[in-house]
Amino acid sequence: MKKKILVVMLLFIMILHSTVVFAEGFKYVEIFDPKKDEVVKLVQLNGEIHDMVASWINDVDDIYGKSDPITNDGYAIRVPLDPPVKIQGKCINTLVDDVYIIVPEKDVPFFIIFDSEKKLLCYPFKGNINKLSRVLDFKLKNS
Repeated sequence: MKKKILVVMLLFIMILHSTVVFAEGFKYVEIFDPKKDEVVKLVQLNGEIHDMVASWINDVDDIYGKSDPITNDGYAIRVPLDPPVKIQGKCINTLVDDVYIIVPEKDVPFFIIFDSEKKLLCYPFKGNINKLSRVLDFKLKNS
């Protein structure tokens, strides 16, 4: 009888002191290869990547000049920004939660950003592609 009471009390205490844990899913940077038509690498988003990309898009001061930004070579890198970044600059004023960095094989890289109204906007990439390659542990350019 004492064992039953002890077990019931122990279970009662465990129920009273249980904590609920809400696990938030990890965010991943996706590197997409258009030639293979697949994501070739996933990298868990971390503070270094978030801060680096956020600083690059904060420096946007011009629009991308090409009329057709779509490319069938190189890589497309999707960087989810969590928390989202508020951009207020000469050419952009929006809250950004996803950034796409397009790295063509034979052309200069550029950003694709969707504004709060989901309108596609293209901007020149003025970041360091070699630093991005190093952080992602993935060779993005043949140079």
